[in-house]
Amino acid sequence: MQQAKELADRLNEVIKKSEEYQRYIETDRCLKNEPELYEKYNEFRRRNYDLQFSEGDSNLYDEVFNLVKEYDTILHDSVVNDFILAERRFCYMMQEVYTALSEGLEMDYDFFEK
Repeated sequence: MQQAKELADRLNEVIKKSEEYQRYIETDRCLKNEPELYEKYNEFRRRNYDLQFSEGDSNLYDEVFNLVKEYDTILHDSVVNDFILAERRFCYMMQEVYTALSEGLEMDYDFFEK
């Protein structure tokens, strides 16, 4: 267990030094330096999250389309756009890391099937 923890700590340091993470941190700071824009973007994120995980009978595609249309100006702001791209690249990198970590590991998920 200790060896796995040490390796995880080293991986954490490598991730923090990665271009993807550094860009994410930089764009996050830039966005937070504009409090009004930051709050509006977070409002969009909360509403989008709520839509994605809602169980309503409404048409999700139309609702998301309308939400994006409502926040179009904010989403096309260069500070927000830079952050979105950096966040996407960082998340993709982390997804690859998680996939590599779990490859070849077996866990019993049969209980989900009933």
